[in-house]
Amino acid sequence: MSTLDGLLAEQARAQPTAVALALPRGTGFGTTSFAELDARVDAAAAGLQHAGLTPGMRSALLVPPTRAFFVLAFALLRLRAVPVLVDPGIGRDRVKACLAEAAPQAFLGVGRAHLARRLLGWAPSASVLIGVGVPVPGGASLRRVEESGRWRQPFVPPERPAGEPAAIMFTSGSTGPPKGVEHGEAQLLAQADLVRRLYDLGPGEVSLATFPLFALFGPVLGMTTVVPRMDASRPASVVPSRVVSAANRFGATVVFGSPALLDTVSRAGGSMPTVRQVISAGAPVPRRVQRRTLSMLRPGAQVHTPYGATEALPVTTIGSAELLDLPETGICVGRPVPGVDVALMTVTDDAVAELTPELLVAPGEVGEVVVRGPVVSPRYADRPEATATAKLQWEGRLAHRMGDLASLDAHGRLWFAGRKAHVVHTAQGPLFSVPCEEVFNLHPGVRRTALVGVGPAGRSVPVLCVELEPGVDPSPELSGELLERGAADPRTVAVTTVLYAPPFPVDVRHNSKIDRPALAHWAQGRL
Repeated sequence: MSTLDGLLAEQARAQPTAVALALPRGTGFGTTSFAELDARVDAAAAGLQHAGLTPGMRSALLVPPTRAFFVLAFALLRLRAVPVLVDPGIGRDRVKACLAEAAPQAFLGVGRAHLARRLLGWAPSASVLIGVGVPVPGGASLRRVEESGRWRQPFVPPERPAGEPAAIMFTSGSTGPPKGVEHGEAQLLAQADLVRRLYDLGPGEVSLATFPLFALFGPVLGMTTVVPRMDASRPASVVPSRVVSAANRFGATVVFGSPALLDTVSRAGGSMPTVRQVISAGAPVPRRVQRRTLSMLRPGAQVHTPYGATEALPVTTIGSAELLDLPETGICVGRPVPGVDVALMTVTDDAVAELTPELLVAPGEVGEVVVRGPVVSPRYADRPEATATAKLQWEGRLAHRMGDLASLDAHGRLWFAGRKAHVVHTAQGPLFSVPCEEVFNLHPGVRRTALVGVGPAGRSVPVLCVELEPGVDPSPELSGELLERGAADPRTVAVTTVLYAPPFPVDVRHNSKIDRPALAHWAQGRL
């Protein structure tokens, strides 16, 4: 079986002088060829092995998307160590909790990460320390690791220990504590292959990647990967001109960005005439954002919005050519991708061992999304109870409960209905967050809304929290217009309270997933 680092080596042999990476350096950009990247990965893998890393060793990787990030990520994979990836933007306390749970034996990070390790007690389990750009007391620098590894060539990748994952990636924690998701080698390869086939990606393409984990697929698929000058942990705060200029400087053909990043960039405008497709995930992409984005691209370009999660990605996908012709009655996330099956089961918080026919909802009804296929992760690291709740058998194959609600239309398309945890349980029945919010999001003065419940489940009062477009002020007239829209739709007739909120609290990874529990707490203090 091949591996991600093995695919990188194949690209280095096939197109050694082609540009693999174009990354910010000084006031401009620096480039790295496929041959150079693969050679550095080999040297780093050998050097890490000499420094004490071994196959199966959990290794925290806290490095921003610089060249060192790509070198170390692929080197860990080549060494068959287990990269532990935690988004530092989730907050110091949460990072500490994630690292304590994963208990990595190695810690590879930039200066700030090592400072937090010493002062805040991050990863006390780590005995092998590697610094990027700074000396580390009791450890080694990446420069010295690579120098050491160059003397130990050729490097022969060892076997991965049986039962060990290829990587552990922590969720963003937008609906609870972050969980470490174990990814097997076969699953990572299936993800890369699906992305390649779905969006026709490969050598000759130039990918402008603003999300580090997606950026790793670029070299594997033979694409030139460009990272604009930005803080990857805060995509909504990106300087739009930097994204546009990077895309145009290198002739980007594909852009990956969160919905929040696309919103920020498309509001500023500009032109990216070489881009033929944009891929955006992490949260629904409003149609107005898609239309603004398309106006910046070449004719015939599309915005693709795959649906999935850290535990299973991609699950479905849909392009703007189809989506923008559908009725604006909700969020359609498309059809299941090849090799992935989707079912909708009766909503329950209980663990379910097997998906049986009687658990399936009737056609057109809302149910919890269940997924099976090669992209489904096998388990959560060190969380057997969470694994038991999220995993089940579907006709003898492993499946994953997404924790999301949706319905299927007559054409096999999935319509997203929000998170199971975000249902507002009123005395009149359940209200599903996303379908209700879409009724109000169509108002031109509204940027986004969040439906929350105040009071005990079963008797919750539905409250619509509203974030307005810039320059739009709250008014009784605006509230009246919104309530009139709600009263005209059977899904939202029970919504009679509107509160105007400051900028919504959102997840740090995509800056797009709304923290509805925080908004519910805010709303409760204002009723």
